[in-house]
Amino acid sequence: MSIESVTVPLPADEPVWERVFTVSPLVLVATLEPDGTPDVAPKHMAGPLGWHGYYAFVCSPRHGTYANAIARDAFTVSYPTPDQVLEVGLAATARAPDDTKPALAALAIEPARAVDGVLVAGAMLQLECELDRVLDGFGENSLLIGRIVAASADERALRSVERDDADVVHDRPLLAYLSPGRFARIDASHAFPFPSDFRL
Repeated sequence: MSIESVTVPLPADEPVWERVFTVSPLVLVATLEPDGTPDVAPKHMAGPLGWHGYYAFVCSPRHGTYANAIARDAFTVSYPTPDQVLEVGLAATARAPDDTKPALAALAIEPARAVDGVLVAGAMLQLECELDRVLDGFGENSLLIGRIVAASADERALRSVERDDADVVHDRPLLAYLSPGRFARIDASHAFPFPSDFRL
């Protein structure tokens, strides 16, 4: 049974992303403040840029993450698990009047191995990036692009010829951000119906 849908035009001068839900990763980007204090911020406009070792995220020049990444020429990315969603939420708290983020004390962090930075402990995937370039001018936002120089992953999240991909997702669920303002735990998946001659 098909359900007839009605398409409604949306004003192009308003944020389309606030009118419908879209699925994005929810990651924690970490940088170091000028005094060496870790700064960890959740981002959902983030992901790989091509197939060959580049990662990008959207950020505002008004944010500490932007200035820190440029000053240190580095940032890290941690993909939290659904069990870490509370900690991710705490990382989004506003700064105190003294410009600190006390809520970050709830995050377990560990030193990065290849760049000047920290990673979120227990994350499913961890990336260490050297800043490659910054593209400004997307309205009030910018795109920060890094080159991945080190990566590590939870062994349970790794794909393997010995395990069905569906079992990997079931056993190590993914955290997804349903923008705006919701999240989902993904523990079920299906093989995509690619045509037989499809090549990545």
